[in-house]
Amino acid sequence: MNSCLQSLLTLKDFVSAIRRQEHLWNLIPEAAVIRAFMDIQRSHLSDNIYQKNKLLIAFKSTICSQEFRDCDQKDSHEFLTCVLEQMICLSPKLRRMAAIQGRTYICPVEDHIVFKMANYRTCKGCGTGSTREERFTNLSLDVVPGDVSVQQMLQDYTREKDVAYKCECGAVTSGLRKSFLTLPRVLFLHLKRFRFTAPSQIEKVHDPVVILRELEVTSKQDWGHYSLVSSINHIGLTAIRGHYICDGVDPDVGEEYQTNSWFSYNDAKVTKTDTHSVCNNRKESCYILSYRRQVRDGHCKHIGTSGDATGSVSSGQNMGPRPVDGCRCSADG
Repeated sequence: MNSCLQSLLTLKDFVSAIRRQEHLWNLIPEAAVIRAFMDIQRSHLSDNIYQKNKLLIAFKSTICSQEFRDCDQKDSHEFLTCVLEQMICLSPKLRRMAAIQGRTYICPVEDHIVFKMANYRTCKGCGTGSTREERFTNLSLDVVPGDVSVQQMLQDYTREKDVAYKCECGAVTSGLRKSFLTLPRVLFLHLKRFRFTAPSQIEKVHDPVVILRELEVTSKQDWGHYSLVSSINHIGLTAIRGHYICDGVDPDVGEEYQTNSWFSYNDAKVTKTDTHSVCNNRKESCYILSYRRQVRDGHCKHIGTSGDATGSVSSGQNMGPRPVDGCRCSADG
């Protein structure tokens, strides 16, 4: 849980979008998860570990799923998805509340993180096709051997593949291709580091992934340039043992300084780091990467593809954000 919260707290625009609508989510009891999240955000710079522990326990109690109520290690991807979906579920009631007041409610998750993809299926026999749209808060990518980059994994996800499908024409194979219909402001990429093996065992995939500082993503009508802003990492040799930590950009500095201004959050321990170190040192442990779309002068930044994963080491004292809490009684251990 700590790693997921730290990752979300690096998203300054997302947090600001929540704060701007406090007058609405403060009015309904069901929005406790948003209030608890913002309480944690307001205490981010505090040194009061006791108070932070109380806020963390309070946040955990607002999660609808009972799965995350205890102190056992849980999957950070499942937890992140659960939190975001719970915030989305509040939208209908908050929109009705806003309409009564003559206002408008814009769900921060839907506005910043949600995106749509299309599945195009084409019969290999007769060419008949169909399209199905899906909504996502993150994209799960297969980790493959061979020092493959995040960009290559994304391209492999959208590449057409043959699937078994019986068509009315008698053909049993169709081509399935996936593509972005919309592009989010923040793109969460879940790297599948855990997989099932016979008989019903889970193993961790240690294959290194080339983490790119910059990422290009295209949709049917758009093109976005994204920059890495956080990495949730699973530190451990096996799937059932380990600990999640988060490396995140300092949200309080300008974009031009964010290459060198990063922090590594390991419960109560916070250390200074930078993009170069994250890209080099988290190849075998990165689990969830978040990329923020670049915007300049009110327009999305469109530049050539960059495979640059370099950065420079910064110096100076660690005067940045404090950890979310100071204990390991969390949803991700």
